[in-house]
Amino acid sequence: MHARPSSVAAAAAAALLAGACSTEPVNTLPDDARLAVVNARASSVWVMLDGEARALVTEGSALTFALAGGTYTVELRPSGGGIAFTRSLTVSDSGRYVVVAVDSNGSLPVILGDTNATVPSGATKLRVAHMAAGAPAIDIWRTQPDYQTPIRVQFPFNYRDVSPYLQSTPGAWRVLVSSAVAGPGDPMSDTLASTSPIDIADGRSRTVVVVDKPGGGLQLVVVDP
Repeated sequence: MHARPSSVAAAAAAALLAGACSTEPVNTLPDDARLAVVNARASSVWVMLDGEARALVTEGSALTFALAGGTYTVELRPSGGGIAFTRSLTVSDSGRYVVVAVDSNGSLPVILGDTNATVPSGATKLRVAHMAAGAPAIDIWRTQPDYQTPIRVQFPFNYRDVSPYLQSTPGAWRVLVSSAVAGPGDPMSDTLASTSPIDIADGRSRTVVVVDKPGGGLQLVVVDP
């Protein structure tokens, strides 16, 4: 039987309920499993782990939990009532997982696993997930530590697509969103959303999730892993 999420995560949940929100890992043990929950819905959701309420995650935000390895029932329950969606998730002792609550009718939460997430020494990795149901046709670009000109992450990039992990050297990445352009060789036409520089240390990775911004537009949520 696996252990419950750490008391540190419970404290972070209490802080979140008081108005705080963080996408940084709440555990202090770097080899623990981590579960990041990103809310791409238009309303807040309760995160339930094995039937226990752990945190309220507001729209367009995320929270990361430290977990022991094992199998968990992850339930995302709309705070205002409605259909709750449940997934079973088996995590390894040091696995890194991202669960995205989406607004599509009848859709289960999207689970992003840690396939190809291992980062070799002297490198960093980043991937992008498009979870903005209300977005027009868009392109998603990145700059990376060893190349500062924006490059498309992939073409096309449709709703609910998830890129593979991209690899570069340690340093600052950046993710940008533009209106879709005509051809794969065309430059960015505009900027609909952008992250600040994402500093990734040697041997680490990040996931960037494109979500609908409360009140209109798009925003980018950066989570570890």
